[in-house]
Amino acid sequence: MLAPSSLPVAFACVCGIVVAYTLRRKHIRELNWKRRISIKKISPHSDMGQSFGLDIGGTLSKIVYFEQAPGVTSRPRAKSHVLAAQEVSRFVKSSDNYGSSGVRDTRLSVTSETLGGTLHFMHFETRKMEGAVSQVANHSLSQSLRVVSCTGGGAHKHLQYANLIHEIAGIEVRKEDEVACLVRGLNFLLNVFPNEVYTFVNVDFGSLSATRMSLVRDNTDEDIFPYILVSIGSGVSVLHVTGPGKFTRVSGSSIGGGTYWGLCRMLFECTTYDEALDLCVHGRNASVDMSVGDIYGGAYEKFNLPATTVASSFGKMISVERAEVSDADIARSLLVMTTQNIGLIAYLNACIHGTKRIFFVGNFLRHNKISCRTLAYAINFWSKGEMKAHFCRHEGYLGALGAFLSQAPDMPCNP
Repeated sequence: MLAPSSLPVAFACVCGIVVAYTLRRKHIRELNWKRRISIKKISPHSDMGQSFGLDIGGTLSKIVYFEQAPGVTSRPRAKSHVLAAQEVSRFVKSSDNYGSSGVRDTRLSVTSETLGGTLHFMHFETRKMEGAVSQVANHSLSQSLRVVSCTGGGAHKHLQYANLIHEIAGIEVRKEDEVACLVRGLNFLLNVFPNEVYTFVNVDFGSLSATRMSLVRDNTDEDIFPYILVSIGSGVSVLHVTGPGKFTRVSGSSIGGGTYWGLCRMLFECTTYDEALDLCVHGRNASVDMSVGDIYGGAYEKFNLPATTVASSFGKMISVERAEVSDADIARSLLVMTTQNIGLIAYLNACIHGTKRIFFVGNFLRHNKISCRTLAYAINFWSKGEMKAHFCRHEGYLGALGAFLSQAPDMPCNP
């Protein structure tokens, strides 16, 4: 029998043995897991990675998953592939939330007889990439994923995340061109879904109240080309799209979402991009900007300029004390300045290239209907009602959709 003084030592020894055994078992499991994922034997035709597209953004990473309807296939499938497809679908549809930041946008899921299945749309915070990949790796479905097409993130970040995904889950990431994926995704949606596009009409510039209106294509045989595509991220890129896979960058601007976010961060106590966007919701740019009415006492009829037209962004701050205007008013002025500049560039490029179709996409429009309405107002104003600003229901997922389509050549209407 052990002496009382020996009990703590014995207890510590037992605990040490248990901990060592547990760590050893964990190490063996990790080795076995890495061994399994390093020798995945999946044929290209059976790889469930073909059903996914990934877009790694600076803030959010987006995933598109295509769930093929039972019995709809261009070639016979092995039993193992059918079972794997069922397992993947169960995992995707098991919840609307995954981990700490993963979300399935159920309102955007769309089923189509033309496609022979359903498109699902998910996103998670890019900074939590490791946790998201680990969740997939810890599920048996990762054994069915061999290669996944990915876009976004830039070359340096892509390599970083590609290595992380391969190391944790044994999934190879194939890099796709970001702009090509964006255009491919938009072309696909325009061809397949007649009610994908919407605009805002009857926009009141003072309150930015407006009516959202779907732009339904009555004739699906109508050619969607050419069009101007304006991608608003940190900066702005303007593309002239003339056909499937045919596009040219014709213009751009350094004044974009990064301009608005950077100035808000410098001027106010905004810690996130969404906070900066939320700040302007209750602001009034009229207390900061100098309007045509401020200069002429009303509208300038000779040039058909309404009294509310901004003549000078931040013009009133020349004679107004900073304490007299709120942070929200200044933020609204910043937003109006940025979006009106983008709207003018888009309109001028549409005129140069002879098209009335202008599509706006990009992270700047996420969580930000004020920008959409301001762009709609700007395009309507500059074109005298001849053009409309077009927006897409799935605009945040165009890159991920394009990445998916890059490895799905049999998909109907794949541009």
